[in-house]
Amino acid sequence: MKLLPLFVALSALLASGAAGAEADRDVPLGIEAVTGIRSDYVYRGFNLAGAVLDFQVESELALGRDFYLDMGGWFAAGAASDFSELSGLVDLRRTLSDRFSLGGILAYHSFDESLFRSGFDLGLYLSYFPADDWAFTAEARHDFAASGWYGNAEARWSGRLTDDAFLTVRSGLSVVDGYYQRSGFNDLHARASFTYNINRIVSVSPFLGGSVELLDGDGNELFAGLWFEVSF
Repeated sequence: MKLLPLFVALSALLASGAAGAEADRDVPLGIEAVTGIRSDYVYRGFNLAGAVLDFQVESELALGRDFYLDMGGWFAAGAASDFSELSGLVDLRRTLSDRFSLGGILAYHSFDESLFRSGFDLGLYLSYFPADDWAFTAEARHDFAASGWYGNAEARWSGRLTDDAFLTVRSGLSVVDGYYQRSGFNDLHARASFTYNINRIVSVSPFLGGSVELLDGDGNELFAGLWFEVSF
């Protein structure tokens, strides 16, 4: 696969850097890079590819007392197919209180050898934090390439097991409208990840997830993978 050498080079550069925390955790200020492999690439209830290798990088900047700007990009390539995705996003978030935040996301996705089409994705989300270890988020996205809507309501819990290890569990329900020939309640999805901090800046996270379809499509999915995380 012609894109695999590029992924290997990016992964080697990441591994030689040094810096980490869990992929689902917010980085207050700085840069986080993640590389990994997963058995299936399930995105918004669609199985886009089999085993994939991926590389992600994200940076967060504080623009003021209540405003934060996240910028990120990711590259995914099929381990045994010609599928690939190269995407990026800009996320502007405002903290409304200690318990609520509101944000908007503009993303661009470039797909190759995929049933998804390349194009822009625009959305809004609202998050509620009833406690330090709980978060609830509702989002709505318009995918201009698909000319359809995607919505998702999700709960996330994260708990520390030891000084160097913690568990994160997230689950949600998605709904779609005119989204690649689907309309209605789309899927129930969940993912659990275990993170171990090798040191103050490097960590690894094996994870297990699944998607149960509520509409006729490509079937229920179960996947597993491993992330290697570095924060600067």
